[in-house]
Amino acid sequence: MMRVSALGQALVRLIYPQARCLCCDEPRQIDVNRPLCGACEAALQDLLVGEDACGHCLSPRAGGQPCAYCAGGGMLGLDQAFAPYVYREQARQLILRLKFGPVELAAQPLAREMALQISGIRFDALVPMPLHSSRLRERGMNQSQVLARLISLQTGYPVLEALRKTRKIRRQSTLPAAARAANVKGALALAGEVKGLQLLLVDDVRTTGATAREAAGVLRAGGAAGVCLLTAAVATGGQHGAA
Repeated sequence: MMRVSALGQALVRLIYPQARCLCCDEPRQIDVNRPLCGACEAALQDLLVGEDACGHCLSPRAGGQPCAYCAGGGMLGLDQAFAPYVYREQARQLILRLKFGPVELAAQPLAREMALQISGIRFDALVPMPLHSSRLRERGMNQSQVLARLISLQTGYPVLEALRKTRKIRRQSTLPAAARAANVKGALALAGEVKGLQLLLVDDVRTTGATAREAAGVLRAGGAAGVCLLTAAVATGGQHGAA
């Protein structure tokens, strides 16, 4: 990722003499490469997915028990899930900033950690989760697309807009888990050639995984050789999120 020079930092401090942490909104030292205060940066380290998580889907497991999420078909169509954070506290605040701004600043630390999760693993392309055109006009950007672009800069993997939304759906975050799969069923379609490709879906957060499973099904039907999922965070224990 391109970093701002010392001269650039000095100009930013001159123009913007004050700055606030994107997580806690407390004053912080101005550094456009570090949008969080020291306390929140440290707290994020405590929110990294733990070693006790399922090695396939990253869901928490108690005492090494079999993963209930995988056993229930949560990873249907997906080969592997990657994510740096658990969807709580500072991680949740940063991800909310992706939707309500400032998007680029919030995306930078998330994309940096996301790229580390796939270090040494080969993919043919990054596939951002699409937004319906009306939702895109409403927000002005697609946060998954922003993350994919930044991850591409760090990994060299190209971004492939291989999916499109065919209809507007209700916001997944407003629905109970049981209704999310039906809400997104048939709402995605292929928008590019994927035959024989190893693809990495990119999204902000995985909750029930309904959207990711639907996307994986569409990509595999189009001939994709493999589909994995990379998100900034994984929700646990009934937390609400987008997917």
